Amino acid sequence: MEVDPKFAREIIALGGKDLKKCMQCANCSVVCPLSPEDDPFPRKEMIWAQWGLRKRLLKDPNVWLCYNCADCSAYCPRDAKPGQVLNAIRARVISEYAWPKFIGKILNQPWGFPIFVIIVPAIILGALIAWANPGIFTGALPSGAVETSKLLPIENVEIAGFVLGGLALLIGLIGMWRYWLAITDGGGMEYTVKPLENAEVEIKGKSGFMGLYFFEAFFFVLRDILYHNWFKACDANKPRFPAHLLIFYGFIGLALAAAGDVIGIGEVVGVELPVKLVYPPPWPWEILSMKEFDAAYAIMALFKLVGLLGGIAVIVGSAVAIWNRLFNKRSKELGSYYDWFFLLVVLLVGITGYCVAIARLFESTAAYWLYLIHLYFVFMLLVYAPYSKFAHMLYRTVAMIYAWTRDRYPKNVPKYFWEAI
Repeated sequence: MEVDPKFAREIIALGGKDLKKCMQCANCSVVCPLSPEDDPFPRKEMIWAQWGLRKRLLKDPNVWLCYNCADCSAYCPRDAKPGQVLNAIRARVISEYAWPKFIGKILNQPWGFPIFVIIVPAIILGALIAWANPGIFTGALPSGAVETSKLLPIENVEIAGFVLGGLALLIGLIGMWRYWLAITDGGGMEYTVKPLENAEVEIKGKSGFMGLYFFEAFFFVLRDILYHNWFKACDANKPRFPAHLLIFYGFIGLALAAAGDVIGIGEVVGVELPVKLVYPPPWPWEILSMKEFDAAYAIMALFKLVGLLGGIAVIVGSAVAIWNRLFNKRSKELGSYYDWFFLLVVLLVGITGYCVAIARLFESTAAYWLYLIHLYFVFMLLVYAPYSKFAHMLYRTVAMIYAWTRDRYPKNVPKYFWEAI
């Protein structure tokens, strides 16, 4: 057993400040609705964190089965906030497996704020903007109808977005793969060795990453992610369910709207499309004024509508999440810098995006400056995704798959598809 005293201090610094209050009574494991009956959590994780068992915690999938619903914190007699401790451990897991590792460690510390919020975006985003429109720094704004594509050509913005987004996705998948190898001891065949009475050994194997059992587990885990079944089991922090649901599907809506932009760009750059589309996308209500129905016009307006609704969902969901952290006394989960950085960036992405839309609607040139501010927050959300709380969707997914294959699904969460409908 390798003890690392520095690890406990790292967990405390990342938000698990009440770690040492824990007296290991196991009340948290008893009341947690997501803890499986066999080998429950989070009591043992609290003990390991106090002892500084770094290697054991960094490859423990149980920390991702916790949704920080705060049932354990609400009933903890010592107010040790086990949910917040596990949240801090998850932040440390992301910084451990993300590549390169030093970025995750710096980003999730308050002292790294000026580096990654001011210096890095100023350099990279400034270079990309200069590439998209070399004359932008003269301060002259486009004349005529207000269209953001006049300030920065939309094809250049989308190319930069695809490059940065693709790089962020690749880095995130590298971290997810490294974590999968850690929790499965290599990701290959798993063996369970059971001694028999006659001293012989029975060996049972389960298929690894590429086995059919993995894909079966992935199907059921995807169902639970889409339905948010695990959130429904929580009691002390019920507002987290609608907040997360709105943010989750809001981002899906924004992704579909972005896909519509990409399709529409085909008209801008001269790509032959089966249907002649309209760019920029019209406002949804403009369909009502059409004298003759135009399918291409209606399709782009529909993409615009989905984006507007997605933006509302993201704003409302993140606002509810922030309100819940500030005023839900029962949950006792204010959060740490790691949580607030992500939440505020998500909220500001939604707000600035809507401000751009409103300014464009009223033909205000303020839309151009608001657009640059919006791109700044989108940059932080997208580029830092593999190192911030945004990466939880990758790590939690593989941990849930692992739990399903090991028959460690929570007792209060329906396991089969027809039980969750």
